[in-house]
Amino acid sequence: MLPALVLLSRSFGFARADTPRSARQFYVPVLIYHHVKALKPSDSATERGLTILPSQFQAQLRYLQSNGYHTVSASALVAALQGKSILPTKPVVLTFDDGYRDVYTNVYHLLHRLHLTATFFVVPGFLDSVRYLTWKQVDQMSKQGMDIEAHTMSHPDLTLVPAIQARNEIDQSRFVLQRRLHKLVRIFAYPYGDYNAAVLQDVRAAGYVAAFTTREGWIESNGEMLTLPRVYANHDETVPVRPAAVHQYP
Repeated sequence: MLPALVLLSRSFGFARADTPRSARQFYVPVLIYHHVKALKPSDSATERGLTILPSQFQAQLRYLQSNGYHTVSASALVAALQGKSILPTKPVVLTFDDGYRDVYTNVYHLLHRLHLTATFFVVPGFLDSVRYLTWKQVDQMSKQGMDIEAHTMSHPDLTLVPAIQARNEIDQSRFVLQRRLHKLVRIFAYPYGDYNAAVLQDVRAAGYVAAFTTREGWIESNGEMLTLPRVYANHDETVPVRPAAVHQYP
């Protein structure tokens, strides 16, 4: 069970698309995952904190489906915030950061079988290395409807590296993904959720239309498109009690 989604559905509900302007607000939990795999005794506290068991993830999907939720991609959410499309009732965004190889086996295949979708923020410089997705897997996921977006080239804290490196990390991750996947990449996720004014400027200049943080909170308007919030899902606490949300205005 997802306690945050239970709280959300009981407390807020979801406005219809044809309601008056003042009431047209879509509350959308945007969940962050990293690993979906079995835990090992040797796993560090950090690894444990970034991990969901496959059985837990499957239970979450069953809960979402049985309670009328619809998975949408981050790209679909951004389009809705821009007023270019309408979200389904009770939308939820599943995002997976870093591109670990276990998400191919334990996430992608399950989502594909259930006709669900998710967004994968991958690090191109990590692909084809131990523990991470291969380019072939990423290409397959993209062709099967999964949303592949950018997460820098090598996952540094962008607020701590030289300005030219930060710009290259942001620019090149988008360029490489678009060249390899032949699809537009418009959304970014900040490594560790960290950003500052210079990083925001670089993200905007690189051509991204939206970016996600790890900040938990509520969006008051689509003026915060480069600092959208999410909430963690992990092994010890599946989803925090208070979900992140996005308000969509027409």
